[in-house]
Amino acid sequence: MINLNLGSKKLTVELRNGTGLDIEFCDSKPVWTYNEITGDIVALPFKGTVILLPFIVITFGYVYTTEELEFNE
Repeated sequence: MINLNLGSKKLTVELRNGTGLDIEFCDSKPVWTYNEITGDIVALPFKGTVILLPFIVITFGYVYTTEELEFNE
């Protein structure tokens, strides 16, 4: 897997078990990410472009962190 930070965007190239062609523009697709500080693997929302080629997945876009807010009435 290749993972590059280009400014605030991420470019990743991964292997896949498929042969179809597809381009997807997504707003909140969940992606698995590795937190280097805690060592946890978590799902975070991804906004960007996903290109599926035979045996290769290329993604380019933003990965957002989430926060849980507590409202007291």
